[in-house]
This record gives sequence, structure tokens and C-alpha cells, in this order.
Amino acid sequence: MVINDIMFKTQLNYHIQAAMDEQEDDSLNIEDVKHIDLRRCLFADFKKAMIYVRENYPDYNYSDFTIDAVKPAPADFSESKKYDFTELIDYAKHTAITIGNMTLFSKLQKIASAAEKFNLSVAEHHEKKAGNVLSFQDYDNYFVADTPNTFQEIGSCVVGGGNAEAVKVAATLHASSTEERPIVSVRAFSLNTNTYLPNIDIIDLSTIYKSNASIMEVFAYMSYHDYLKGEFNHSFDKLLFSGSLAIESLEDMYSKHYDLGTFDYLNK
Repeated sequence: MVINDIMFKTQLNYHIQAAMDEQEDDSLNIEDVKHIDLRRCLFADFKKAMIYVRENYPDYNYSDFTIDAVKPAPADFSESKKYDFTELIDYAKHTAITIGNMTLFSKLQKIASAAEKFNLSVAEHHEKKAGNVLSFQDYDNYFVADTPNTFQEIGSCVVGGGNAEAVKVAATLHASSTEERPIVSVRAFSLNTNTYLPNIDIIDLSTIYKSNASIMEVFAYMSYHDYLKGEFNHSFDKLLFSGSLAIESLEDMYSKHYDLGTFDYLNK
């Protein structure tokens, strides 16, 4: 009887350890997802990327249901079609706001943050893999200025929807931006036609008339200050949720105004 108990416990421990090893083997690492581009990938790859972030970064906690909430409507969805999931995340957040489901919005905000974290993780991985480069040595005679990353979005939002055209507005640093004189480029993308609108706003933050700034200028200004603090969409989203503004179309971004002095005072 004692021998049988020992054999049973040994076998049980073996199965438990085997299950734990299998679970560890199933966890994703950067090599499994480094090829995924969230701006053009299958839903299965997007979900894989989000699961990778969830498994490797404990601060990012969300359910599979929340990941699935980003999936396009059934009529427009195909497992074999590639989508821009950065656009779809923003659209899902906008829809949650429109229907007044702030619980869903809060969950989608975690997905948006996870997507940013994933992009940074992949970028850092590729940088580590880069080959050795001979550094420039003649620093006594030359000054090499850092150039801004003009591809990384520092803020985004979706306006319109319903009867109005749904448009994603995205902010990036302009090529001529410096720490002393930040300049933000803002571009609009039609979610209805999947095309960029022709006009690009180049906003020099130092020239904004803060007492009566257009909402487009407010968006650029808040996006930049969030970027400096390592945040994304925090301040402008907070302003929209406060009910102080009602932005229903792209035109409202130019025709409506806000006093940025309040923002500066609260963020001293």
C-alpha cells in the first residue's frame, strides 16, 4: 500500500511538472512575434501580438474578449485579410464613446497601450540585432544633432462616425522638430475610404495662441506633452470625456477652440 502511494505521488508529480513545462513552452517570446506589423496583419497575428504583451508584461492585463472587440464587423471581416489594427483600435474606442460604454472604452485603452508596447518591444529587438557600426569620432569639430522619429505616433483620435465621415487624426513629430522648438505634424485618415486626406497640418507649438487655440492645435499640444511623459492619448481623451467639448466632425477640430492655459496650469 505504501509503495502504491509513493508510485501514485511520483506519477502525479511527473504529470504536474510535465503540464507546467508544456505551459512554459507554449508561452510566446519576441522571436515568435517580431515579424508582425500591427498596421498590416491578419487578426490571428494581432491577437498573437496582444497575447505576447499580456504574457510578458504583467502591467498589461486584458481578456481575449477585449482583444476580439477590435475585430471588424462580421460583414467586413475575413480571417485571411490584413487590417491596420492601430486604426481599428482607435475606431473601437470611438465607437465605445459614441454608445456611452465607458467600461469597454477603458478596456480598449489597455489594448491601445499594449499595441504601443508591442511596437516598442519589436523596435528595440531589431535595434539589438543590428550589426556593429563604426562610430563617428571627430566630435571636437562637428556636432551631430538627434533627429526626431517622424514615424512614431504620439497621439491619435477618431472623429465623426454615424452620419459624418469617420476620420482618424494622428500626430507625429515633424522632421524639423527640436526639444527647444517642438513641431507636430497632424494627418487625417478616412476610415470610410481607407485613404489619407490631402492636407497635413504642421503645428509649431511655440506659435499657438493658447487662450483661443483650435482643437487641432490642442490635440497636437496635448499629444506632445503626453509624449514627453511617456503617455499616449491621455490628456486629449480626458478632455473629450469631460464633456467640455463635443467634436462630431473633422471640421470641428478647426472651428472650435479651447483655452490651453487651463491645461498648462493643471500640469505645472
